[in-house]
Amino acid sequence: MTAPSLLAVFAHPDDESLAAGGVLARHAAGGARTAVVTATWAPGTRRAAELAEAVRILGSGEPRLLGFADARVPESAPGEPRLCDALLDEAVRRLVAHVRDVRPEIVVTHDAYGGLSGHPDHVHTHRVTVVGARKAVRSVPDEQVTTAIDVGPWLDRKIAAVLSHRSEVARGAVPGLIASLPQAARERLLATEWYIRHGLAPAPGPELD
Repeated sequence: MTAPSLLAVFAHPDDESLAAGGVLARHAAGGARTAVVTATWAPGTRRAAELAEAVRILGSGEPRLLGFADARVPESAPGEPRLCDALLDEAVRRLVAHVRDVRPEIVVTHDAYGGLSGHPDHVHTHRVTVVGARKAVRSVPDEQVTTAIDVGPWLDRKIAAVLSHRSEVARGAVPGLIASLPQAARERLLATEWYIRHGLAPAPGPELD
């Protein structure tokens, strides 16, 4: 049985080897896809080159760099903010692109307190990873959905409207994927629409319409 795919997200070059080198090697040896995202240091630096060597040894291909500066080594990424000072939204945006590309079944990172050192970059990387992993899924927990509406009788009209976005169909975006689906799959995926009710009064419970 193939081990589940794994993405390791850490603050600095060497964190991946110290904290998760064994797990990365184990999963790679089991045939799993593994990848490493490192939040600090710029490409072309000595630390980035050392990281590339370490990641290859662990079987994880080429490292992925978010490109922020180390909190204690500002010259690690000239012109970039220190990771611990970076806007959360910007750091999350950079990470989400990698999560969606790798599509891991498991994501590992620093704990919320920054480990033994309590390094501020470790703490911030934890926050960025937790938010980024959730955002990359593009979903919400089932228990938050308050309303499900059967739109089956209007499905043909809905699909016709989707397919009228011909430029998106042509480039293979979501409308293009829908165009390629058989009718049964379209009905299964698109005949129900889900919503989350917001208002001054709490929702009384799940609604079916």
